[in-house]
Order: sequence, then C-alpha cells, then structure tokens
Amino acid sequence: MKNIVNYINKLSSRLNPREKAIVIFGAIGAIAIIAYGTVIGPMTDRYTTLLRMTKQKEEQYKNLVKLKEEYAVMKKEYTELDKGASRTKEGFSPLTFMENVSTQAKIRDKVVSMKPRVIPIGENFRESSIEIKIERVVLEQLTTYLNYIESSVYPLKVKTLHMKSRFDDPGLMDASVVVSFYEKVK
Repeated sequence: MKNIVNYINKLSSRLNPREKAIVIFGAIGAIAIIAYGTVIGPMTDRYTTLLRMTKQKEEQYKNLVKLKEEYAVMKKEYTELDKGASRTKEGFSPLTFMENVSTQAKIRDKVVSMKPRVIPIGENFRESSIEIKIERVVLEQLTTYLNYIESSVYPLKVKTLHMKSRFDDPGLMDASVVVSFYEKVK
C-alpha cells in the first residue's frame, strides 16, 4: 500500500496543475460510474420494481374487497332465496293459486291466458313463472290483483308488468304480468 502511495506522489509531482485536475476529475468520474453501476443503479431498479409491485398488489386488494362485497350480496340473495323457497308448501300449485287470486280480484273473466314456465337455477332451485294476459281491465282492478299477489303468504313476486290502453276504449287496458316464485328441487 505504501508503494502505491509513493508511486502516486511521484507521478503527481511530474504532472502540471492542469493534468492533475484532469486526472482527479477522471478518477471522480470513474468512481461515480462504478458506484452507479454497482450500488445506485440496482437500488433504483429495485425501487421501481417494488413501486410497480405495490400498485399491482393494491389493485389486487381492491379487486378482492370488491369480490368480497359481491360474495356477501350473493350469499344474502341465496339465503333469501332459500328462505322463500322453504316457505312454498308441499302441493302448492301456482296456476290454481293465480286462478283463485283472479277470482278474488274479480277479473277471472278478463284473464285470457296463463302460461307456466320453469327455469332451473343451479342444482337446488328452480324459478317457476306464469305469464298472465289480461284484457279489458280497469286500473283499479289490476292494482287489486297485483296487491293480492304481492301480499300472499307464498314467496310470489311480480317480475314484469306491461300495460297499455286499449285503442277502442281508453278507460280500459290490456296487461301482461309475469309472476315468479322459487322452489327447491327435490
């Protein structure tokens, strides 16, 4: 080590001040390049990588929270579906029930058709629906009819309702009602 210092002193004594400045700046530049290549560069690359990974993990966390909320909503819907389907008694006939409701609402003679449909929902449930066409009915009779359906002890739900005034008598209307309920598949 002493030999190296002596060599540098001997070499620097032969250099003029301008050459000494160039050698010093060159040495500083070389040290800076080496420091950047071995320490600073890898640190900045690692920092950039960690920053990018942090953003990705934050997005994944947000997606996970969103999925958790969706799961909670679906679980609640499933519980309500199960509870509603459990209320459907053995031997319940939706067509018979709808005929009785139309008799109670005094529109049985205005019911043109009732078309039942069954749609499987997964392995344990199915949705049964009845499309009911009603012609020449007054709005008050239709609301009474819908009220009887919605307030029944069975888990019935008016899924869709389409009404339009009749051209020949604007005081009367035609309606199409789809009533659905869920039941467990046995």
